[in-house]
Amino acid sequence: MRHIRIIHKVRTLLALLIFAGVLSAGGVLWWANQTGLPDSWRSEIEKALAKQGLHADIAGLRYWPMQGVEADEVTIYGDETRQRVLARVREVMVDVDRTKLARGDVRVERLDLKGGSLSLPADPLDPESKVLEVTNASGRLLMPGGRRFEVIDATGEVGGIRIELEALILGYRQRPAETDFDNDQARAYRRQQITRVIELLEPWNFDSEDPPVVQLRVEGDLDDPRTVRADVHVKSGSLEHGGVSLRKIDAKGEMRGRLLVLESLQLDDDGGSLTGRMEYDMADRSGRFEANSNLELPVLLKEFDAPGWLDQVSFQARPELSVRGDFKWPENGKPSIHLAGHLMAEDLHFQGHKASRVETDVAWNGENVFLDNLVVTRPDGTLRGRLLAKPDLIRYDVSTDLRKGVWSGFFDKHPLGQVLKDFSDRDDTKVYARVSGRINPHDHHDWEAHGEARATHMAYKGTPFREAEVQMELNHDFLDFTDGKVEFDYTNYAMRKEHGGPRTGRAKVDRVRWDSEPGTLTLEGIEGDFWPAPVLRCFLPTVADHLEEYRFHTTPRLTGGGVIGLFERGAGKTDFRVNGSTAGKVSYEFVGKDLLLSGLKTKVQVKPHSTEIRDLTFDVFNGPVRGEFDIKPGEKHSKVKGELDWTRLSLPEISVVCGFDKKAKGFVTGRIEFEHEGVATAGLSGEGLVALEEGELFSVPIFGPLSPVLSAVLANKKAGFQEAKDAFCTFSVKEGVLSTEDFLTTTSSLVFTGDAVADLNRSTLDMTIRMNARGLLGVITLPLKPFYGLFQFRGTGPIKEPKWDNVMFTSPPESQEKRLLTPPRALDVKGVEAR
Repeated sequence: MRHIRIIHKVRTLLALLIFAGVLSAGGVLWWANQTGLPDSWRSEIEKALAKQGLHADIAGLRYWPMQGVEADEVTIYGDETRQRVLARVREVMVDVDRTKLARGDVRVERLDLKGGSLSLPADPLDPESKVLEVTNASGRLLMPGGRRFEVIDATGEVGGIRIELEALILGYRQRPAETDFDNDQARAYRRQQITRVIELLEPWNFDSEDPPVVQLRVEGDLDDPRTVRADVHVKSGSLEHGGVSLRKIDAKGEMRGRLLVLESLQLDDDGGSLTGRMEYDMADRSGRFEANSNLELPVLLKEFDAPGWLDQVSFQARPELSVRGDFKWPENGKPSIHLAGHLMAEDLHFQGHKASRVETDVAWNGENVFLDNLVVTRPDGTLRGRLLAKPDLIRYDVSTDLRKGVWSGFFDKHPLGQVLKDFSDRDDTKVYARVSGRINPHDHHDWEAHGEARATHMAYKGTPFREAEVQMELNHDFLDFTDGKVEFDYTNYAMRKEHGGPRTGRAKVDRVRWDSEPGTLTLEGIEGDFWPAPVLRCFLPTVADHLEEYRFHTTPRLTGGGVIGLFERGAGKTDFRVNGSTAGKVSYEFVGKDLLLSGLKTKVQVKPHSTEIRDLTFDVFNGPVRGEFDIKPGEKHSKVKGELDWTRLSLPEISVVCGFDKKAKGFVTGRIEFEHEGVATAGLSGEGLVALEEGELFSVPIFGPLSPVLSAVLANKKAGFQEAKDAFCTFSVKEGVLSTEDFLTTTSSLVFTGDAVADLNRSTLDMTIRMNARGLLGVITLPLKPFYGLFQFRGTGPIKEPKWDNVMFTSPPESQEKRLLTPPRALDVKGVEAR
């Protein structure tokens, strides 16, 4: 029994000792964790890490049973000089052999980090540099011996981005501090890479529940960067930055030395994706890539600071882009990109214009865009060509059949814009143009273009044409059109409809040139068969209005050229000449009567304030007419001043035109110097002479009613019908009222003189005729003495049929007296006219 009690007491004592030992150990552990493990332990662990290539300072150590040694506030340096801080870690578990640690023999086999954080300074020498904060860091670093390191299940978060790392590497060898391996260039390189990572991460916004994940698996010898290889896999959910919204990112690749190769890259947004590959040299921050994309292109262009005019491009459907290129990402700068590829887009909008489809080869260097094999398709036509767009210059070489409405908005601030506005098209209009040139988008004065153009079924300033073609050289200072050909369309031209002329007219012009200074339009080498008024209406509407008065029944033959002054600065410089002729008929209204001219030829010179008609010849009433006159435009009516002379015009035809009931015989010769301003005959003034030849004077409707009066006076029915074949008078006209005082005609027995006033406005006549009878008729009149052989008649009323009466004889005007009292004799009327 005693033995049993002793054993029981021993067991109790042993339990108490164990309890006391555990309590003491716990107390010691508590004390050690409060005060830190001995500095000798910390120093030995630091040395052990240095043997593995990790130079670190440990602020304190704690020991946790079943876990190991915990190192607090660990600072990791780039080398043993401890001048460059690579990382700061708050807590890390160090796996060491505790028994050997107590004896001073320390070998670190493993480091564990759970839920910790790291601070990685971008520039260890600059306390103000950016810091890459790694939070929620965990993982295991195995150091089985030698230079071998193995990282297992390492994870962390940088700016919310999850990093997953596994590595199997050989660490740095023990080297002297100052070696080529660890020089300033290497430090700068690492610093720049960390800075670039920070800058890349800062702008992006993403869903915290589904953050981006970067998976890295690294293998290699850190002493030989060429052997270092890292498999990289980046994946993410939704991301947003600067208007760029991505739904998914998935990229896989590897890093060999300093070269990053992404063998597969896929970016998805809500309606499209980008797939491709990329190579990036981290040493010189350059790379190359190739990709196929139908992402939202305008947003990407804006993000990369594409030229400002691209901001005006919008796509209603996603463009398809296939490109390859290279890029550089300089320090403290944005990336510069050079790419070349192919773009196809549908429903594109640019500056208010639309295209149903655009397809082109494209090259872009981040600032300049070059489009080659460009094809722009619209429902109304196509544009093909090439274009180089720089921020301050656009060059182009295009051919197109797009109609003018597409181009109007592009040239609103250029003189060419006004030219385009003067054109109008129809449903059947067709256009072809080949144009090369340049435009400065910041200076609307700095532009030029040259090429050729053809068009059908259009109109210029209301003048329609079926077909036209021209060569052109244009800039802000001048518009120069050469080798022009045009076929005018007269289908709806009133003059053609009235007289049944041809439906078309052709013309050519060697040059049409507009000069801003001095404000002139120069036309050279005009030639063709066309109606002149519609053409001149394009340039000289006032002159065209006057030419419309010459109603050509068919297109005349015209040649000409000269200078037309435009606007105020061009006033006074007009000098335009036209030569015209026609074998057809021309209708012309003269003093209220519609005349039918034929064989018209003339020369026209348009001056600043007048139009001169010279060498005018034509036939009318079966006789030739010559003339010249000047036209001066007025506020209400043009003023016409000139002269006409005519030879042997058919009096019967004149009677018809004037509407006389009776037709006279004979011919009329004469001339007139006149001025006309106003309406019809009311605006006519002037003076001239007229002679009748080979006629029957008293068959003329004006004198016809006088014949019966003569018969009654002379008591001889045949006396009034004695033929008076020739007559002559001079006249003057003032405001449409014609007057004469020297009317003269004779027969073998009679002398007639007269004076008259004919109001052409009212078509009335007031005329006095005095007759002196000789020979047989003088004998008959003997009983009438003391006025032997002298008689006087007066006609009043309408010109077509005046009423004649025998009135008391009065003394004739001095201009008539000699001729009246001179016995009749043979006398050539032309001789009288010559006097």
